[in-house]
Amino acid sequence: MFGFASKAPAASLPPPHDLNFTVMREGDAIGTHVMKFRQNGDVLNVDIVTDVAVKLAFITVYRFEHKGVEGWNNGNLLVTSTVSNDDGTNHVLKAQAEGDQLVVNGNGEVHKTPVGIMPASLWNPEIVKHNVLLNTLHGKHMKVTVDDLGDESVTVKGASVAARHYVINGELERELWFDKAGTLVQVRFKGEDKSEILYVLL
Repeated sequence: MFGFASKAPAASLPPPHDLNFTVMREGDAIGTHVMKFRQNGDVLNVDIVTDVAVKLAFITVYRFEHKGVEGWNNGNLLVTSTVSNDDGTNHVLKAQAEGDQLVVNGNGEVHKTPVGIMPASLWNPEIVKHNVLLNTLHGKHMKVTVDDLGDESVTVKGASVAARHYVINGELERELWFDKAGTLVQVRFKGEDKSEILYVLL
């Protein structure tokens, strides 16, 4: 379900506060997606935790758990590590910058990619400028296209907020909404069972 150019929002700075989303499936809450931001000198650290469980008659029929850490400097990803459980399939990803290359080890498979590649963690508004993304489960490249659908109004914490709507298609399919400050305020996509998944900002 969660398999994890165009004009970008003006801001590429970290959000002014942590981002806490409720994950909805066809209107029902199934979990949370939390991103915490910490500035440490020139380095921006991002902690990401996703916990999702789909239940049917009190029985869990699908589970997705993901924990990730990112380190950024001057707009570039310097280091990341993630551990994921995709309904029983485990993934481990580690990546570290060495010179102008990011050395990526995904599930024991190692490859190099230029520093500057964007991970598919979605929070960074610069993602809409990229046509190749780094999968945050196993570290493989994903080729994508991005369409800018313009400004729309979305409901955030009970209030209407102006946000730019982007659609990512290709080897990753996501709809993203960023407000004028460049903060991710909503995510929507189809699960593997074609159900609608929506991230609602708390």
